[in-house]
Amino acid sequence: MQPKQFRKILVSGRAAVGWLAILMPKVVARAWGVTPPLSREFRYTIRLFGIRNALMSYQLYQAERLDADPEEIEEVLRQGIVVDVFDVLFGFGASGKKSGTSFKAAIPVITSLIGVLLAFLGRETTDVSEGQNE
Repeated sequence: MQPKQFRKILVSGRAAVGWLAILMPKVVARAWGVTPPLSREFRYTIRLFGIRNALMSYQLYQAERLDADPEEIEEVLRQGIVVDVFDVLFGFGASGKKSGTSFKAAIPVITSLIGVLLAFLGRETTDVSEGQNE
């Protein structure tokens, strides 16, 4: 597959997860293995997560426009990689405190790892980024 196809998958996935978390935080909580009832604060936190993902999706979508600087895509992908790596680290930290964590508890970590992989596969090797390093 081409890097552009990986970026499209990443945009679609981030948008789907983001809007699902914004509009239906209880569904996302159930997917993460959180049992209801959810406090108002927890629903708010899930919605913040959704807003972050929806914005990162839109940012990458906008970086794909024809008049965009080629380096803009790389910058957006690097930002997404950093966010997803922190999600993975904090996810491992949260699950490390519990003994016998379930698969549902690992879903956010797995999703973040997929985001990192898609972002790396979506990167272009361009002369622009190589020329700036010199």
